[in-house]
Amino acid sequence: MSTGATSRRWTVRILAAGITTAVGLGLTAGTAVAATPAVPAVAQQTAAVAPTQVVTPDTAASVRRSWESRGRPHRMAVLRDYRIDVVTDGRVTRQVGHAGGTVGIATLSRALPSRWLTVSGGTATLDATLVLTSGVSLQLGGSGSSLQTLQLAGGDSPADAASIHTGGGRVDLVGLTVTSVDPGTGQPLPATAKGRPAIVASGGGRLEVADVTVNDLGAVSDGAPGDEGDRGTAAIEFHTGSTGSLVRTTVARASTGVELSHSDGVHIEQLTVSDSAEDGLVLAGDRGTTMSGIRATGNGANGVLVSGESGGRPITGISTNANGAFGVAVVGENGTQVTGVDTMADDAGGLRISRSTNLTVSGYTATDQRMGVFTHVHSTGIVLDGLRTTGGARGLVVEKSTSGLEAKNSTFTGARVAGVAVNGNDIALNDVHVADSRSAVRVDRGAHDIRLTGLAVEGGRDGLVTAAGTSGLVVTGLTVADVESDAVRSFTPDARITGAEISGGGTGFDLAAGATITNSTVTAAREGIRSRSPEMVYASGVTVDTTELGVNSAEGSPFTLVDSNVHALESVRGLITQQGTNDLSLPPLNLLGAIGIPLIVLAVVLEELHTYRQRRLGRITRRRTPRLPAEAS
Repeated sequence: MSTGATSRRWTVRILAAGITTAVGLGLTAGTAVAATPAVPAVAQQTAAVAPTQVVTPDTAASVRRSWESRGRPHRMAVLRDYRIDVVTDGRVTRQVGHAGGTVGIATLSRALPSRWLTVSGGTATLDATLVLTSGVSLQLGGSGSSLQTLQLAGGDSPADAASIHTGGGRVDLVGLTVTSVDPGTGQPLPATAKGRPAIVASGGGRLEVADVTVNDLGAVSDGAPGDEGDRGTAAIEFHTGSTGSLVRTTVARASTGVELSHSDGVHIEQLTVSDSAEDGLVLAGDRGTTMSGIRATGNGANGVLVSGESGGRPITGISTNANGAFGVAVVGENGTQVTGVDTMADDAGGLRISRSTNLTVSGYTATDQRMGVFTHVHSTGIVLDGLRTTGGARGLVVEKSTSGLEAKNSTFTGARVAGVAVNGNDIALNDVHVADSRSAVRVDRGAHDIRLTGLAVEGGRDGLVTAAGTSGLVVTGLTVADVESDAVRSFTPDARITGAEISGGGTGFDLAAGATITNSTVTAAREGIRSRSPEMVYASGVTVDTTELGVNSAEGSPFTLVDSNVHALESVRGLITQQGTNDLSLPPLNLLGAIGIPLIVLAVVLEELHTYRQRRLGRITRRRTPRLPAEAS
């Protein structure tokens, strides 16, 4: 090899080393390098342990992976223990050292290009995605900070979004307003923008948010349900294995407000999520979540959506209002407890339970809901305890695929259609009270094995109404007071009713199918028992005291009366079979008195009115004593 060739090779090596060193020091073309003064030996030893700033192949590969997993943003900064990597379109273009410790807005301002971060007064505008590595802390706002508003830039493409990712580090946001911004207009990005930024707690990372208002973040999904291609992003996301807290935080006008997906031990306290394009709060397979004071209002879909295996964390402390779908939707849960939930005027209903097993709901209220509670899609083992619904169309709706449901100690008031609508199997209502509803309880076609114990009905049009095509109806301890029409109207074959107490209203029992009625009373109704059933109706030990008809058996309707008392103006109409000792007579005197006294009072009032009118018209003349016959004188 010639001497000239060797000389040229060493020259190339020296130049390459110089360029690499310049890049590692963050120098760009045109940067002057001053002569380095001599430093003491101690300083040289300290410098020797400082991290290298050379872009190694491992660093470049790590940055590339991080860039691709964050949506390939045009501008990204990777925060490390002692340096910040500045990344443009997936390539490290600059590395800037820092002193270590918690990174704040001042450190970012020194490290990032001026067009990536601007700070003016109490407002900072960030136009780059931030990603933390393990062990790094970033704090924005809080005690001693002048930062009040953080604007995260975005645009039409996900690559334009300046999101914040905890990575394996920790992000603290304290006392801030965080919002998106369109760099071109200076206004928040619209909900349709695909490049709206987000705040993300990554796997192994921690996100702590306190006293923060978050507006106009997150990108909506434009894919079909379940489409993995474009799921959108929530304004705040906790990913698998992440943790943290949201305290006294408000999220408004997001895509989805907040999403916890397989997170661990997140604490939510006094969170308000409003006006999201989709769901307000999504809990998806999260574990160990604690929550209180959650308010979801005006969101486009569900106020709160709960789904996936959760490890038994309770759903509690939630109030909802005017959401586009349900206030709270529980899907695919097992063993979950829902308690302390208050819903009002959500478009689809208050609480939806779907594909869930062994679920317990207690302390739940619903006001003016289309459906206070709706169970469907093979939900089973559901216990509803202490429900209170007011107004709306239906209090409780049990869809036909639901099985093994019990509703107890619950009150449904003022439902326009039905307090409880049942269409499932193995359904029990225990100590349920329904008031002032069009129908207190409806048992719809296809329902079977329905048990009603201690059902109390007050007011409204009808009490218990069962449709044809139902079976296995057992009613015990029913009380019905002052309904307008029928206390019980049954099309269920072989219905069994024991211990019913019915007072007032139109008809006590209106039976269109075979039934057995035992130890029951009907008082002060117009009609006691009406049968139009082609099958046998068997009444034993019943007492009927009604104003018009006692037992009314239509032609072709077999009816057997056993050891009963029937008192009415017409005690029996039609053919019946009697067994044992029956008392068939007029109503008791007190009932006749109750009927007659109002008629007497009405007659007196009408007579007085007639007399008054005659006096005003001057048509009343003095009554003259009739003349006595001549013989009498």
